[in-house]
Amino acid sequence: MTTPSERLIESVYRLEGPVMILGGSGKMGKELVALLKNADSICGKKRAVYVASTFSHPSGKDIDLFKNMGVRCFKGDLSDESFLKILPNVPNVIYMMGFKFGSSNDWQRSFHLNSITPFLVGSKYASSKIVVFSSGNPYPHTPKNGTGCPENVLLDPIGIYGWSIVARESSFSITAQQHKNQKIAFYRLMYAQHLGYGVLIDLARMVYAHEPISLAMPAVNLVSQREANEIALCSFDHCQNNPWTVNVAGPVWSVREIVYRMEKHMGKKAVLLQDEAALALLADDSMCVSTFGEYQDMGEDMIKSAAWWVAHGGAYWKNPTFFGRAKHDY
Repeated sequence: MTTPSERLIESVYRLEGPVMILGGSGKMGKELVALLKNADSICGKKRAVYVASTFSHPSGKDIDLFKNMGVRCFKGDLSDESFLKILPNVPNVIYMMGFKFGSSNDWQRSFHLNSITPFLVGSKYASSKIVVFSSGNPYPHTPKNGTGCPENVLLDPIGIYGWSIVARESSFSITAQQHKNQKIAFYRLMYAQHLGYGVLIDLARMVYAHEPISLAMPAVNLVSQREANEIALCSFDHCQNNPWTVNVAGPVWSVREIVYRMEKHMGKKAVLLQDEAALALLADDSMCVSTFGEYQDMGEDMIKSAAWWVAHGGAYWKNPTFFGRAKHDY
C-alpha cells in the first residue's frame, strides 16, 4: 500500500518544497504520507513533511508513527484560528479534513468544519498549491448500468453532508478568486478500498455472516486506497487558480456481481434483498484515467482479497461505510 509507482516517483520529483497534510491522521493519511516519504527517498528528495491533525486515536500511536517516518506533527483543531496561525507556511498542502458521520444530526458543526474551516485554511495558504479532498456524494444518481457523472455535471446534493461538500469546494473557490497565486485541485473521491475498511470489506462481512444485503444502491465504483493516495499526490501537477476538478473513482461494478464473486471465493451463500434500484451514485472517471493512466489495482483482485481477508479473520477498523443506503445523508 505504500510502495510508489514510477508515475508517482516522477510526479514527486517535479514537486518543489515542503508538504503540509491537514487532517492527515485519518484512514488514508498515514499511508499517503508513507507513499510520499518513500517516493522522496527513491528520487533523492530531502523534503520537509508536516501533518496537522487532532490525532484523536486514544493510543497516541499515530504521532509516533509519523515521527518515525521523519514527519513533524502539529496537534490541534484546524477550526481554531489560533492553531492555524502557528502552522508553517508551505507551498504544497493536502486538505484531508472533513466531518461526515454524524453530520446530519449536527448542522452547525458540519458547516463549521466543512465550509468555514476550508475558508480559513484557504485564506492562510494564499499562495500555495492545495489538493482538496472532496467527494462525489453530491452527484445526482444515474442509471446503474451507466458510467456515472462526469466532473462538469450539475451537482444535486442530498442531505446536510452533501450540501456541506458543495460548501467546502465553494469556500476554496472563493479564496482562489481572492488570491491569484493560489492553485487548487478538487479531488472528488468515491469509495477507496482497503483491507481494513471499505465497501468491499463491508459486503464481504455481510456475505460471510449471512446478513441481508440491500441492493438499494445497486452499483459502485471501486478504486484501491493505494491508487487513490497516489492520484492525490500526483494532483499537485494539475492545481490551477481556476480549480481543477477530477473524479477519483475506479470502474463501475454491480453489487450483484461483487456479491456473486464473493460467494464463490468464500464458499458462502449471500442473502440479497429484493429492493434493487434503477439508479446509483456513480462517478465517470474517464478524465482521471486519461490524465494519470490506467488503474494498476484491478477490481477482481480487490474483491478476492477482501473475501479472503474476511474469511481468515483479518483486522477490521470498525469504520462502516453504511453502503447500501440510497439516501446519502449521514
